[in-house]
Amino acid sequence: MRLLVALAVIVVISSLSGCVMEPVVYDQERAESVDEAIASFREHEELAPFFSEALAYAIFPSNWRAGGGFGGAFGNGWLFEKGEVTGRALMTEVFVGVNLGVQADRKILFFRTEGPLDQFKRGRFEFTGQANAAIAKTGKAVTPGYHPDVAMFVQVRGGLLLEVSVGTQRYDFFPLVPETDNTEED
Repeated sequence: MRLLVALAVIVVISSLSGCVMEPVVYDQERAESVDEAIASFREHEELAPFFSEALAYAIFPSNWRAGGGFGGAFGNGWLFEKGEVTGRALMTEVFVGVNLGVQADRKILFFRTEGPLDQFKRGRFEFTGQANAAIAKTGKAVTPGYHPDVAMFVQVRGGLLLEVSVGTQRYDFFPLVPETDNTEED
């Protein structure tokens, strides 16, 4: 049974990651989802210093995690620098341990220095060795994760994931392509 769940998670993540090559536009629908997620994180006063001091932040408004011995997670997000969207990001995660269930969450990463931000933008940024011990349910809890110059906070949006696991997260970045003006000049 565990093998089937692990295989299903791998197949889903692999198929979803194939969608990343298609151009994505930061349109009104996506902007509303992102604005809602940012507002939700801003409700937590303890995050105010992170918003004011960070060089940039990446917001992932809708992520999915699933596990059954082995597990995985997937989410699309957006990088903000100086208040402007500069690109989108893909988050994939693999974890192993005692875990069972499915969970929806949103995530924000705050970059304090140029080094990790540059690594993130080059698609070479990972959170490794992250340990989770959670019984997740719908709520407004904010769970921190740390890297020397990056802070990550997660809000659980729903589902139930019983988990005691160790894993790694990988982030791939895709800069926004400037829109071209297709109007013809006479």
